[in-house]
Amino acid sequence: MLRGRKLVIMLISLLAAVLAWLYVVTVVAPEATARVSSIPINIDGTIVLEERGLIITAQDVDNLSLELSSSRVNLTKLNADSIRVNADASRIREPGEYALSCTVTFPDTVRSSDVDILRKSVDVVNITVTRVEQKTLPVQLNWTGAVRDGYVLEAESAVFEPAEIVVYGPEEEVSQISKAVVTLDVSDLEETVTGTFPVVFLTEDNEAVEFSEATSANATQVNLSLQVLRTKELALTVKTVEGGGVRNDDVQISLSVESIKVKGTAEVIDALEDSFIIGTVDLASVEDREERVFNLTLPVGVTNMSGETEVTALIQVTGAKSDQIYVSDIQIINPPEGYNVELSTRTARVKVRGRTEEIQEIKTNNENGIFIQVDLADYTQTGTFTVPGKVINRTHPAVSTADSVEIDIVISEKSDGTED
Repeated sequence: MLRGRKLVIMLISLLAAVLAWLYVVTVVAPEATARVSSIPINIDGTIVLEERGLIITAQDVDNLSLELSSSRVNLTKLNADSIRVNADASRIREPGEYALSCTVTFPDTVRSSDVDILRKSVDVVNITVTRVEQKTLPVQLNWTGAVRDGYVLEAESAVFEPAEIVVYGPEEEVSQISKAVVTLDVSDLEETVTGTFPVVFLTEDNEAVEFSEATSANATQVNLSLQVLRTKELALTVKTVEGGGVRNDDVQISLSVESIKVKGTAEVIDALEDSFIIGTVDLASVEDREERVFNLTLPVGVTNMSGETEVTALIQVTGAKSDQIYVSDIQIINPPEGYNVELSTRTARVKVRGRTEEIQEIKTNNENGIFIQVDLADYTQTGTFTVPGKVINRTHPAVSTADSVEIDIVISEKSDGTED
């Protein structure tokens, strides 16, 4: 029981001491002083300045300290977070240097009249105001090094995202910037480049520009896609089709462009042969010496780096010749019934083409297997006619002959008692 009384007495004494301290603090000695440091200085009116094309580029102090006098209760509510310091720049209309007065505002829970400001670390904040410039710069590619042999860098294929960068800041700083550049080392590249790369801002003389805090850009890095293509030296050739007594070995063909350099993706280039056929020549249609022009049309995905669009082929027949033979074997088929047919042409001159020795053999061999066939199925009247005779060559396939020759005939009616 005695110990319980002592505990109650001790609690009563502690409570009396606290009440006494509160009395002293709030009644006997209500005033005290305190120092509040590192209070941020807020510049009002920056949006208004931006609307006028101005920006603050320098500020001599960012915060201040206050020596305050007030009740201890009030001082406990005052700190760097609850006190606001403002400087108004909204009246500024031209670039220049300005001194702005600092206004101190206390929180709503403390009346300004109950607090005395004994000292400020600064009374004004000095600022520099500059005219604003905005510049839009296309992103450019600057590469260093050289791609390997057999590859080509397609600089014009570069695609940036974003393609343009907007720089905003003080006029004297932004005006120095002329280029927004991505630098890429292309040494040993063998495939298309994709990735994110930093942007460097340069002057006209290619010197780097370092931004101050007052200058900003909507992007400082971009996504880049850049093609690197394979190259190949492609020999050009002409395909020949034997005919007309002319074989492949009988001709010489020279081209105005013998090879071109092409480019494309690795898949497309690897699929190409070492030579490329620009066209086909039917040797039966070629005279002894002839030029033909071919359009240079490449497969899809292959680009001609050399630039030619046409190739001229000079075709010379060297192993065969054109000549004439005389054919006396002229045969009439389908003669008109009831009429006599008389050949006015007894020997026809036929143009031939082939190797010299084969033509000579035909000339010296009367039984050479070449004859002329005249079809009169469509002739049913009398008169003198020049009709086509079909040249038939059954024994000399390597020699080309004219398809037909003109044969003169006379058709007359049969006299009574006459026979064919």
